[in-house]
Amino acid sequence: MAVNEGSWRHVAVNGRQPPSPLPTVYGRPSGRRYLVERILQERPGPLGRVYLASGDSQQYVLKSVMQNDFTYFQYLYKDLQSSPYVRVADGAIPDKSMFAYKYFKDHLLAFAQEDVPVPLVKRLLRDSLRGIASLHGKNIVHTDIKPNNIMLDWDVADLDDAANVPDDAAIIGRQVGNWMWRSPEAHASGPELGEGEEKLVIVLERQLSYFSGLESLVGLLDYLGDSPWVQIFTVIAEGFDKKHPRAPFALCKDVDPEFRDLVVKMTNIDPKRWITVHEALGHHWFADID
Repeated sequence: MAVNEGSWRHVAVNGRQPPSPLPTVYGRPSGRRYLVERILQERPGPLGRVYLASGDSQQYVLKSVMQNDFTYFQYLYKDLQSSPYVRVADGAIPDKSMFAYKYFKDHLLAFAQEDVPVPLVKRLLRDSLRGIASLHGKNIVHTDIKPNNIMLDWDVADLDDAANVPDDAAIIGRQVGNWMWRSPEAHASGPELGEGEEKLVIVLERQLSYFSGLESLVGLLDYLGDSPWVQIFTVIAEGFDKKHPRAPFALCKDVDPEFRDLVVKMTNIDPKRWITVHEALGHHWFADID
């Protein structure tokens, strides 16, 4: 990466000046100049900051990956360029193991808080599933699906939390994705609960309350085998009683029955009972949109 020292400038972050000025950087081999405007996120460890930058009359997000992963993600993005439903890097800065992504202001988490017409909701969810289908078609698992990783102009984003997983393989030994959105079996892929992690217990309790039944819970525990998490899920499930009953989404009365059916089939906590993304796209709830 070439740094144009004459273009460095300071910006304020949370009322303070950063410890060093922000540079103008150049991507290779394109030669595009990225003028860093501000810091979007401070990340601990070697990944460092996420920047908002401008170049060629377009705003970009500059985000680093681990140096050893840079070539891997270059190939991954190249393999996904043909899909209109997956946002891949629009440029690269190899010297800093950094990628440039087109910047979009809104994502599904913010958009969902608005009064959105049902046909538009269906299109957003359908195109999000199409993005996931594009990944699955290449044996790529996006390990951090959440509303703020689904963009409005594009769909599945933030692919530095993705991995190639062949049909006969699985991700084990790691809790992938954001703790608020990961599935029960993904929680169980990491160590047991540590001190001060009560918030995770609340998340797990709500997942079992909304999306589990006796049959699916048995299926989850069978799937986990001798994992220490079997005891954790068992204790949480035994906490439901007449005073603190489960609140299954499957029994919600004020939800479109077809939409409810789709959600129930997609959120079954027994991994062996999931529907595939292609089965979800073929669900009759999507039948009335182009």
